[in-house]
Amino acid sequence: MDNPLSQNPDSTWSQYFRNAELEKMVNQDLSRLYPEHESYFHTPGCQGMLRRILLLWCLRHPDCGYRQGMHELLAPLLYVLHVDVERLLEVRKLYEDLFIDKFDGFSFEENGVAYNFDFKKFADSVEDEIESQGNSKQVMSLYELDPELQAVVLLSDAYGAEGELGIVLSEKFMEHDAYCIFDALMIGPHGSDAYGLGLLNLFLLLLIKAKLLLGSYKLHSLQSKFLFLHPCQVDDGVVLPDEASLYLTAIEDAEYKDDKIEFWNNVYGFDMSCIKKQAMMEPLVDTVDQKQIVTNCHLLKTMDISKMVLGDASFTAPFKLIAEHDDYIHAFVAYFDVSFTKCHKLMGFSTGPRSRATHWKQTVLYLEDVLTICEGETIIGSMTVAPNKKNPRDVDIMVKYSLSGRRCVVSRVQFYKMR
Repeated sequence: MDNPLSQNPDSTWSQYFRNAELEKMVNQDLSRLYPEHESYFHTPGCQGMLRRILLLWCLRHPDCGYRQGMHELLAPLLYVLHVDVERLLEVRKLYEDLFIDKFDGFSFEENGVAYNFDFKKFADSVEDEIESQGNSKQVMSLYELDPELQAVVLLSDAYGAEGELGIVLSEKFMEHDAYCIFDALMIGPHGSDAYGLGLLNLFLLLLIKAKLLLGSYKLHSLQSKFLFLHPCQVDDGVVLPDEASLYLTAIEDAEYKDDKIEFWNNVYGFDMSCIKKQAMMEPLVDTVDQKQIVTNCHLLKTMDISKMVLGDASFTAPFKLIAEHDDYIHAFVAYFDVSFTKCHKLMGFSTGPRSRATHWKQTVLYLEDVLTICEGETIIGSMTVAPNKKNPRDVDIMVKYSLSGRRCVVSRVQFYKMR
């Protein structure tokens, strides 16, 4: 019998609990996804689709599992796909008839090439061009044309150059990409007034196609690589943001600590204080009011992201927090700043409580002791951070701190597990 209390990792119930934990983890991340764009990313439809994709991917790739940040990578892709589909529907209404191959039913010559071309109209255009050079020639048949020009003519159908381009694109690209490329070529970057520029692009594409088919267009290997969208090796890449700094401060938070931690002393009449220690070990990700800050903000560590290697995410950093006024301290608060130093203009942002709120919020680590501190007194300690050995997505944190003040003397080590 499959017992729910079984410790067998291969049992149905063990798998069920693992999946439930995975879904809880995904839901927790999705609830904090891009709050500044919640009108799109926090709708039930978008959240449900993101959840299903992430869960399905994790279940099919158990060796990798879920990693922090996957939801932030998936969300923009989903948004772009949504916008592409909407754009496709708009463009398709305008140009759908140009993406239908209407060669069926046309006569085929012995040489196996199908064409239907207005030679009289073409002859007039050729005559006008040649007269400008002082040499007039009447062309009434395909076979009177220069062989290379014949090939260009055969690439054009009776429905115009636009129809030819539509067929070429639909054969070489996925449907929504073909429509978008066609629309960009026809309209251009400045609206419908740039139609002439679109036709110029069209002519160049058809000319290149003709040259390639005739074998007279010799491409350098580097040109071929770009023309056929082959990947190129980049020697010097840039990682952005390229610099990150981790900070620590201390706050007064009696009300929330009572709700989160002391709550377990009496849960509807039951003493569940044995859970307090476990609850204390789990940091809280939330937005902290800057009015709660009691001490200065101490820089723990600055990291050059572009040069980080395996193992750099583990570190121990000392800290010294000085009280700015008399108050109680219930928790430490960690946050980070990032910088884009490789840009032409130095820029960055902070996730700290004194800055504009971000979806990263801040990380609150509650203390077992309530510290009573006076202005100018100092908390000295160190913080050790390392990925969890069993689950690299989890972070193990150890904080050592001591205070020797007029009203409070304490020295303690606390352990946390960030999930």
